[in-house]
Amino acid sequence: MKKTDGLKGIIANHFASEYKAYDLKDVCKNYGIEPDEGLNPMSSKRIYVDNGLNKLQDEDIWKLAGQIVKEFESKELIKELEPYLGDTKLEFSFVTRRRIIDYVNLSGNMEGNMKLDNFLSCIWNMKETVDIFTGMTVGEEIVAAVKDNKSMTYRELLTDRLEVKYLPDELFSKFLECLALPEARDGEVQKEYVKGINDIIKEDGYELYVDSLVSGTPQYRIGKRIYADIELKNLIFAPIGVKPDIVIENSISNELKLVGDTDNCLLYNFDNNADGLTWTTLINWWKNSSKEENIDPEMGLYNRLKGSLDSDIEKIFFRVYYNYYRHPVKRDIPALIPQVFLHYDPRSKFQRNGKTIYTHQRMDFLMLLPGGIQIVFELDGQQHYTENGKGEPRLYAEMVKDDRDLRLKGYEVYRFGGYEFLNKNNAKQMICEFFDRIFVRYNIEV
Repeated sequence: MKKTDGLKGIIANHFASEYKAYDLKDVCKNYGIEPDEGLNPMSSKRIYVDNGLNKLQDEDIWKLAGQIVKEFESKELIKELEPYLGDTKLEFSFVTRRRIIDYVNLSGNMEGNMKLDNFLSCIWNMKETVDIFTGMTVGEEIVAAVKDNKSMTYRELLTDRLEVKYLPDELFSKFLECLALPEARDGEVQKEYVKGINDIIKEDGYELYVDSLVSGTPQYRIGKRIYADIELKNLIFAPIGVKPDIVIENSISNELKLVGDTDNCLLYNFDNNADGLTWTTLINWWKNSSKEENIDPEMGLYNRLKGSLDSDIEKIFFRVYYNYYRHPVKRDIPALIPQVFLHYDPRSKFQRNGKTIYTHQRMDFLMLLPGGIQIVFELDGQQHYTENGKGEPRLYAEMVKDDRDLRLKGYEVYRFGGYEFLNKNNAKQMICEFFDRIFVRYNIEV
């Protein structure tokens, strides 16, 4: 028997059990299934669907099976289809799920500070009665087996009883979020637990990230892991005055060179396989490349970068970050890099007869974190959305389009409104709290 014959049988049975006979004709049409005109689903739903499936190519059968796995999110359906599809249609692979089960089993305390039945009730019905004579519930039975008489391990609970391996992706995501609940664990315990989970699920392109704070404790959510899959080569930043004059030194190796007034702008070349950029690394580079003598290289670099900032809100943002995290303790923090050229067009709008190649060549700030995480910070004064003191929809549209383009390239973008900086004390608190959350989200030690 061909492998698709088994798939057809599962799909036909699924449709026959899920839909009423009088709905089946329209349902099949929506899925591209066309049974013979003479057949009537009222006679046999199973035969009706099977007839239409037999007209499809094998490739279409595979696609249809994957489609219904995602749409119906049924544990039983995933289990049935495993011999045919494996985990190719799941966001979280079976390998990942097994590793999560192993991790939980080795930790020995899945529920953390919660009661086991309360923890499991976040997803499963623990109040269902399993013994009508004693009135014992599912939760009581599991607690007795796992905690009281220890006849069942966490691995056996998750694998055999709860069948976590076959959970639909949405429920598996919720299970991962439950493992990081503030009610279950907090502080360093929560942080280490999340790190262990993220080390596993990153292979599927996901991560637990800080979505909010509950009484000061991070509340985690599952999301796509955001990173820019590019090799770091050059960084052109902190221009003062006129636009930098850049030439290509070597087009084959992508080497750039500043000419003319080379002090006008900074050009940093990354080492091979560089992963992120820290303040200490940037200071050492500045120390070796700067012409300044008898000046503290850290203060020299700080002042040089601050000198490239145009607006008061940019200066507040930059100053608060470094004062809060770098002083008085000299911690090696991620570099907050100002005025970075992501795009670059050497010609002016006038030289291009009024046309522009890039509407937004320079970003306000960039932060490069380990793991290919690249974060853009934009501080929006009135010029970002007004013209001559009036709201300008065109400027706003260009701004949000630039955001979309950056996100599609793997950058994470955070915008701040100028209004948030009117009160300097409030602005300082806002900036500090924001970066605290950024570092928790990406497990950055500061």
